[in-house]
Amino acid sequence: MNPDERIKGVAKERKISVRELEKRLGYSNGYFSKWKTVSPNSDGLAKVADYFGVSVDFLLGREDNPTETELRKALENVL
Repeated sequence: MNPDERIKGVAKERKISVRELEKRLGYSNGYFSKWKTVSPNSDGLAKVADYFGVSVDFLLGREDNPTETELRKALENVL
């Protein structure tokens, strides 16, 4: 699964359109759809990951748990 598909899936779960996400993050219309064929830049991935509270690795398809970032942050606060 590519980052564009992951972003679409998370956006749908959170009940926000991809276009609205692009607006909120200051990107042009169709910005994320370009990631189907072009490697995303790290700043863009980080902004989306922070917005949704997921890891960049999840957006890249390297992990399947979208909430791992939230769990990691919670553990860091405890330790």
